[in-house]
Amino acid sequence: MAIEYIVTFGLFVLGLAMLIKGSDLFVEAATRVAKGFGVSEFLIALVLASIATTLPEVTTSAIAAYKGLGDIALGNAIGSALANIALILGVSSLIMPLDVDEIAWKNSLFMIGVTIYAWFLMRDLLISRVEGFSLILIYVGFLYYLYKKHITFEEAKEGKGNPKKEIAILFASGLIVVIGARLVVDSAVKIATALGVPEVVIGLTLVSIGTSLPEFANSLTATLKKIPNISVGNVVGANILDILMVIGIAALIRPIKVDHTIYTFIAPLTLFVMGILAISLRLNNRVGRKTSVVLLILYAYFVYALYF
Repeated sequence: MAIEYIVTFGLFVLGLAMLIKGSDLFVEAATRVAKGFGVSEFLIALVLASIATTLPEVTTSAIAAYKGLGDIALGNAIGSALANIALILGVSSLIMPLDVDEIAWKNSLFMIGVTIYAWFLMRDLLISRVEGFSLILIYVGFLYYLYKKHITFEEAKEGKGNPKKEIAILFASGLIVVIGARLVVDSAVKIATALGVPEVVIGLTLVSIGTSLPEFANSLTATLKKIPNISVGNVVGANILDILMVIGIAALIRPIKVDHTIYTFIAPLTLFVMGILAISLRLNNRVGRKTSVVLLILYAYFVYALYF
């Protein structure tokens, strides 16, 4: 038994090390990719960084949908979107105000738009395969628009360094972050259980933020490195992916029956939080400490209302 505890603690330390080092490599690679393609750090984080860090949500919801657990698939996507802004950006902007490019608020409007569309699809408490496919098509169109609007092969060739190599490093380090996050969560749950921590506390703290841990680590690292565009871009991009691809893929696998609480409470609260972020970005291209306090209070309210 003692050996098992030592191994579990060792895995926790290993996962934490992978999370910290992977996030460091991830943020640095994202910065180099942006320079290589001649585009903003926000844009790279919006697309590439968000794809790499949203893998836990995609796999969790896809497996849940396959097993017929639609509530988990949809709740994971909407809950992660809420946590990404209210918790992750709330903590990051509390540490340091996040000044970003003007493109941020425009993409935040797109984020709100697709979330309203997804909410509309939930009106009959069912997201069909066709509706799920429409969400995926919107994301493909979004990527095509960004590519035509902001990226050309000429820019990539004239950029500094080797963008393709840096993209490979970006995804490799993203994988390290995802694996590290899983090791941290799994081992932490075992340690907490062994120490007699109640299951409800474990669920509310360790498990509930498990799939958002990669975004948390990368956004926090970007904030500490004073690269706010990556911090905010990663979150906005991850939310767009959560709504369009995570829900879309899950619904394509099996139509999702929508829990009434998600439609009437969680989705509207998520939209409200997104609106606060968009207004903050529109006013001064910044997520400041006042906004941070509001976001964290709303997340605390969400946890209280949902579980107590």
